[in-house]
Amino acid sequence: MSQLVAAPERPLARTLREIVHNCDKDVPLASGDPRWQDLSAGRGDRATKMLVRDLEARQEGQFIHAAFVSHRGAGKSTEIRRVASQVEAAYHTVIIEATIEMDPLQIEAEDLLLNIALAVEAEMRRLGTPLSSDLLGRVEKWFAEVVRSTQWAQGYSAEIAAGAEGKIEVPFLGSLFAQAKALMKHESDYRTEVKQILKKYPGSLIQSVNDVLDAAQATLGGRALLVVVDNLDRYEPASMDELLVAGADRIRSLRCNLILTPPISLLLQPRSAQLDDRYACYDMFTVRLKDRKSERYDEFDGPGRDLLEQALARRIDLDLMIPEREVRDRLIAASGGGIRELLDLVSMAARFADGPAIGEADVEHAIARRKQRLRDQININGWWAVLRDIAETKQITDDPKCLAVLFHRLALKYNGEGWYDVHPLVAELKEFRP
Repeated sequence: MSQLVAAPERPLARTLREIVHNCDKDVPLASGDPRWQDLSAGRGDRATKMLVRDLEARQEGQFIHAAFVSHRGAGKSTEIRRVASQVEAAYHTVIIEATIEMDPLQIEAEDLLLNIALAVEAEMRRLGTPLSSDLLGRVEKWFAEVVRSTQWAQGYSAEIAAGAEGKIEVPFLGSLFAQAKALMKHESDYRTEVKQILKKYPGSLIQSVNDVLDAAQATLGGRALLVVVDNLDRYEPASMDELLVAGADRIRSLRCNLILTPPISLLLQPRSAQLDDRYACYDMFTVRLKDRKSERYDEFDGPGRDLLEQALARRIDLDLMIPEREVRDRLIAASGGGIRELLDLVSMAARFADGPAIGEADVEHAIARRKQRLRDQININGWWAVLRDIAETKQITDDPKCLAVLFHRLALKYNGEGWYDVHPLVAELKEFRP
């Protein structure tokens, strides 16, 4: 579970090693991090501003259940943390990183509900306002009674009877309930059995979670509880449709404000139902680098190029470590406008560098490595034809492969006009051109 804390000052990278640390693409920027750069002018949308305004305009007794959608790697996690910091006067935010706190491959409603309850309870303890032991005891008693017939619970009870836990004081839900969280994180026969039991009591499970949410809300001194479930876009769209869209009634019955991050394909090609019929949707685009009609990403158009350079300048002493403008342009163009992609390329070039700074050869080594992986991925999945079609029409079709290449960031959506194009490094592959 992530906490919203002010980021410490971090000096600009002036060595190759510091570049690698300052350009870690897997770490979202915390509130107040000096490395954050406003890219909204390059994206051509106002997704974050609209979400902030809607949160601020929420009426008493109303819950906002939102889906914040973008291509993976567009900077969604960082922007959500910025949103949380901007509304902190009215909201207390709890962030759950799904792929860390839960099974990184597959989750269901039982996983999500259990983790929300645990995360909120733990946050209340961290704030020094623990929830009532009577309430928590009732929740744990209900859970224990439901699962006690399972082989897993019987084995756990035997461990306690044998003194396996000793006399260590365990916080609420730190025993059976939290052990269930650990159980559900990894595939096993025990996990299947416990989930099957919980599925028989969907209403009771939701009520127990809502009891925890209500109690937490009462401790916040007038601020509303906001739960963010991040990284959901890393799961297969079919499973997220089952959890968030087909199962929307269960998720929306939670008595808290909620921001979810589903795969963009659920918005573009609905499966069981329209995502934006179930949640308020805010879609954030990739930073645009070129005009729609241009075939070259290094023929820069609009503010995107300069904004991404400014983002790098907040992390790196560019004059010292990437002194040649042409080298910076090559990195920015090769990213396709994705901030995650740009940071990854810069970090890789720093690892390849032979001298004290990043030069042209280092960047080309990093790009060649990335292109090799792209080629193999496209070859094995048979995606050449659909990518050529997207590049020609600047739109997607009902071909299921369109959603696949969007999920894997081989094609990207740009600007308020809503046009698409292939990743620039895909366009450079000789196999791409017929």
